[in-house]
Amino acid sequence: MRKKTQERKKSSDWKFPVLSLLLLILFILLVYYQTFSGFKLYIDDADAYSYRAVIPPMFIITLIFFYRNDLQVDKDPKRVMLSLPLFAIAAALLYSASYWPIYMLETFSLPFFVAGGILLFFSISTLKKLLFMLFYLFLLWAPLFQPLVSTQQTLTNLTTDFVSLPFNILNFSIERDGNIFRSGSKISLEVVQQCVPLSAMIALFCFLLPFAYVARGEIKNRLLWLVFWIAGGWMLNSLRILLVILIWYYSGISQALQVFHALGGNIIFDLTLVASLLSFRYFKLEFPI
Repeated sequence: MRKKTQERKKSSDWKFPVLSLLLLILFILLVYYQTFSGFKLYIDDADAYSYRAVIPPMFIITLIFFYRNDLQVDKDPKRVMLSLPLFAIAAALLYSASYWPIYMLETFSLPFFVAGGILLFFSISTLKKLLFMLFYLFLLWAPLFQPLVSTQQTLTNLTTDFVSLPFNILNFSIERDGNIFRSGSKISLEVVQQCVPLSAMIALFCFLLPFAYVARGEIKNRLLWLVFWIAGGWMLNSLRILLVILIWYYSGISQALQVFHALGGNIIFDLTLVASLLSFRYFKLEFPI
């Protein structure tokens, strides 16, 4: 009897207003189709702002898996009235975006529009419970990461310093000139900015942030988990570069390039994601499901 009750309770957890959620998503797509169509569908090593490909799907996934019980619909007419100022702000920002495209106001307007949509299709209580997800949408506003993007060359130099340490310690016959490695008559190898893409690091942060927020556990453990795996992603990528340089040193440029492409940034990114999620219990965290 208890088992049937638990199964019934478990199945009821998935009974959230699907129609309202679908209408909200459709409403957003109709208004912001042009904005979303400008996003890349993949993380481009040469484009730091391609991280935005992660946020819309993560927003929807987080709503369904972690906030499904908070998506409540009510008939309070006040919610419609409260949605109007939010839609007005979004409309003003969208209108202004055509005059000041450099500020990318269309993405800055999205959280206000989504907030109005939540009030329109759900309830005031739902809006209160989804405040974090609304702030999460502000990460789509690319100028927010501009100060970080400006450090791309610094990060590349730092990574090259880290990678060259073993060669200096073990006295390899490898000379370094800036970010270029040379060894005898071998074709030189250079660590360029695309080898250490900030787009992947920002995308990793945007992917892991909702998990860190909804996780059950102490705040310090959630922050430690988040920081550890962002640094871990950089470390894995640095080890990839180190491996490529070693293969270049012993086997030549062609073998090194094969390994570089075989162990691409996407593989490193995916490995980091899987490892981070599997490590939850080691940080004394639990999924709220």
